[in-house]
Amino acid sequence: MKIRKFVNRKEELRTLDELYSSEGFTLVLVTGRRRIGKSRLVREFLSDKDSIAVQFEKRVWEYNLEKLNRAIGEHFGIPKPNFSTFSDAFRFIASQSRGRLIVFLDEFSYLLRYSKVEAEFQSIVDEILPESNLMLILSASSVGLLKKSFFEYSSPLYGRSDATLNLQPLKFRHLFEWFEGLSPENAVKLYAVTSGVPRYLEMFKGRNVEREITENFFNPNAFLFREAKELLEEEFREPETYYTILEALARGKTRVNEIAQYSYIEPKNTARYLRILEELGILKRELPVGRKAKRGVYRFRDLYFAFWFRFVAPYFEEIESGFPEGAIEDFRMDFNRYLGFAFEDIARQFLIELNGAEKLPLHFTRIGRWWYRGEEIDLVALNERERKALFVEVKWKNLKEREARGILRGLEKKAELVGLDGWEKWYGVIAKDVEGKERINGGVFLLWDVNDLKA
Repeated sequence: MKIRKFVNRKEELRTLDELYSSEGFTLVLVTGRRRIGKSRLVREFLSDKDSIAVQFEKRVWEYNLEKLNRAIGEHFGIPKPNFSTFSDAFRFIASQSRGRLIVFLDEFSYLLRYSKVEAEFQSIVDEILPESNLMLILSASSVGLLKKSFFEYSSPLYGRSDATLNLQPLKFRHLFEWFEGLSPENAVKLYAVTSGVPRYLEMFKGRNVEREITENFFNPNAFLFREAKELLEEEFREPETYYTILEALARGKTRVNEIAQYSYIEPKNTARYLRILEELGILKRELPVGRKAKRGVYRFRDLYFAFWFRFVAPYFEEIESGFPEGAIEDFRMDFNRYLGFAFEDIARQFLIELNGAEKLPLHFTRIGRWWYRGEEIDLVALNERERKALFVEVKWKNLKEREARGILRGLEKKAELVGLDGWEKWYGVIAKDVEGKERINGGVFLLWDVNDLKA
């Protein structure tokens, strides 16, 4: 049996503790994509507190009300009540609770499918609970439904929450806390296929990582094999359209017109789908740092989806039929190239952390890729007020000293195209390994390898 880890989330727990220590009714929303650890976070918070916790299911609201009734009976040590509305249930809880009580409704979005229940919760929040000392925590994976209910002005629940915790995946550095004795190279491989999502990390031991990836993605009975498809079907009304768009991204289509043409969608309609995928954290829209451009490109933000659509989607039927050989061969041939793409995201995290720790020769305020007319720089970090810039190339390979010096010279030439005349500039390389790193490092040149990322 796999051991569930609880890593990071210190800021979120601190916020919940501060809200808990305040007086009066408190409403907290906990959001984030599925498998991100919302339930685990809240249950960790509840571990030493007086609480009622109910996990709702994708069933009719009456069924979930029955689950709440059962939880009320168990908490107060009474026979199961038979409240016919959520309002009656919360009226009873508010009247019976002494001191600070927490009610946690997990997967609350399953209730938001019913406009009647959504309106009822407005009454609960506005009329029944304000005079209570209750802390109500609602978690939801269906981010679209939650946004519609709590963040759209026309919604009955608009503006009601005291705080919203939007959980993000774990960072690359947290993998070393999760897996004992994990090598930096294996950490890169694991992050590149899980994107730091806690539920996905539970599928791995962190030892023979490539074999574990094969077992988790190319086995028709494995959880991660079907997960991407099921998430799209759960979240969207038109899963086939979103599937095709993500397939286009995995095949190198990054501009709106290219994606629209591949997906047989009108360009004007494609932007709406892309915006939703961006809101859910699956994709990101990029504009080149350091120059003005109206038309950006789209790339995967979620590396689990990036890996799945690159290596699993093209062979889904074959894997499902028990014939994964083609997928496995493709994975073995091209995984290293894919890691180059994922390593850019890890390198970006690394620079941001160095920046926060003031371990760079500049304190940048913007960071991203730069490209223009066929030329590209992996990462450009700028402090526009102080006119300082750092240019970095990211290489998922072992570099000889001569190669590293050549990359730095080429980077200096490309940096001239960015047009930051008169700025103070530094040039860096982040690679799997750099021979002679100590001899090159210094002055305007900065070099790091995967061991530095771990440290």
